[in-house]
Amino acid sequence: MDYLSAKSDPVSRNQFLEEYKSFVRKVASAHCRRLLDWGRDEELSIAMMALDSAIDGYRPDRGAKFETFASIVIKRRLIDYQRSIKKLAEREVAVEEIPPSMQDATWGEEYLRLERAAELEEYASFLDKYGISFTDLARESPSQQAVRNRMFRVARLVAGKPELVAKILEQGRLPLEQIALLTGETAKTLGKRRRYLIALLLAAARKRDFPFISSYLGIGRD
Repeated sequence: MDYLSAKSDPVSRNQFLEEYKSFVRKVASAHCRRLLDWGRDEELSIAMMALDSAIDGYRPDRGAKFETFASIVIKRRLIDYQRSIKKLAEREVAVEEIPPSMQDATWGEEYLRLERAAELEEYASFLDKYGISFTDLARESPSQQAVRNRMFRVARLVAGKPELVAKILEQGRLPLEQIALLTGETAKTLGKRRRYLIALLLAAARKRDFPFISSYLGIGRD
């Protein structure tokens, strides 16, 4: 869903805000330099209201992507909030100093670390809905690079079939015979890597929410 639909229709706006919750959490957690939790940290409520305002204020003709503009609005609102409750203190970060400028290398590394930590936590929670843990992935992950490359290829081919991906995500299982026909791999081989492949497809289906993981797994490459 794009911001234009959210801007013109209240139902679409609510759906858009829901879909962007993980993005909001990553931006807010990185700014606050700690992982924030829904229902506990007021900063997330402030950040969600900022995202809602960003929908109305975004101007695509100015060249910036919506996510870039929204992240700036969120950080400005959080700075205002922190000032208002006198908790900013020495941890204040001006908007101009926030990545991508990365003027402070140490803070830049910390920013990325927090973003990755928030993303991994969100990904783990997403996997848990399908009964998959990181332990399962470590067990099923191919030890040989050639086999991993074949599984990445399978994931990319399946990811190119949106209806098939939607079916897998809805049912939580792989139609092995159908995927075997699509990819040329045997159903037996695919079955051995079932949870690993589902995890790859979950990352592929939500590349916007899991950019670090998608990049690491090679999901974004052709």
